[in-house]
Amino acid sequence: MNNKFSINEAVLLAFIDGKLPADEAAAVERWYDASEENRKMLEQLCFAVFLSDRAEMIRNLDPEKSLAELKLRIAEKERRVRRRTRFAAVVRRSMRYAAAALLLVAVAGVTAYLGRRDSGCCEIVADGVANKTIVLPDKSTVVLKPDSRISFPSDFTADNRVVKLDGEALFDVAKVKGSEFCVKAHGARIVVKGTRFSFKAYSDSPNVEAVLIDGAIDFRSSGHNIAVKPNQKVVYDTGSRRVNIIDVDARMEVYGVRTFDSEPLRDVFRVLEQVYGCNIVFDDDRTADIKFSGTVSRDNTLDHSLDIITLTTGTRFRRDGDRIVILQ
Repeated sequence: MNNKFSINEAVLLAFIDGKLPADEAAAVERWYDASEENRKMLEQLCFAVFLSDRAEMIRNLDPEKSLAELKLRIAEKERRVRRRTRFAAVVRRSMRYAAAALLLVAVAGVTAYLGRRDSGCCEIVADGVANKTIVLPDKSTVVLKPDSRISFPSDFTADNRVVKLDGEALFDVAKVKGSEFCVKAHGARIVVKGTRFSFKAYSDSPNVEAVLIDGAIDFRSSGHNIAVKPNQKVVYDTGSRRVNIIDVDARMEVYGVRTFDSEPLRDVFRVLEQVYGCNIVFDDDRTADIKFSGTVSRDNTLDHSLDIITLTTGTRFRRDGDRIVILQ
């Protein structure tokens, strides 16, 4: 095994897909066993990978066809996963969870699609504690958070891609030439053509929030029409009608996990400053240039995240009043 071998997102993805050499796969297993945080991180990534994979399968299905085609595709994917390590059980479990979730989505999607001719509006509600993934007729994907609902017109076509939201959802909008996609919620609108963003708008909350992951969106409300850029968060106060734009790390903000691949510490700690509201400085510019590869979770404490990064990069940290100083 290469002495410079380090565990990052690319390595974990190759491990999940069964493509690592035996020695590197064994190193990942040791890393997985080292802490509960590592186990949780890998299992979350595994679930996200297969959920995304299955969502893409559903995008390419004809909603008027039987679900048998989807089941066959999922079964074929499962057969292709390598099973040479004991972690294969975790992979298979994540695959089953993702497959089950999206089979339910497909059933709901086909039902809505076939029933849309008889009703003016389709509504989907996420009850309980689990997310619900919906594939809209234009192949856009919506991950609906618990206690949230969306509705859209039965004639959801290229000329009428309008969704109403009450709650919180992650949107991955399919590009349709010459067609805009609009999400409405409590006096605010997000207008896009093809992009990925989260939108939060609960009826009992005074704030509407949107975070852009990639692409571009226009945030519109009374007196406002704002072009939002990736890694920006919009906070709209429905009472005062004020809008605040905040720079964030969108992936950490939306997913709660951020994987770095050979990125300088100045960029890594900038993300930590946003997440934890702290002030991090370097003792030397050369320290800020040191590269870090690894994954940080928002569920970690600040000290835990600092430990992960400094131990990996051979640096240290100390507290100096309200500042955290990174030392080589």
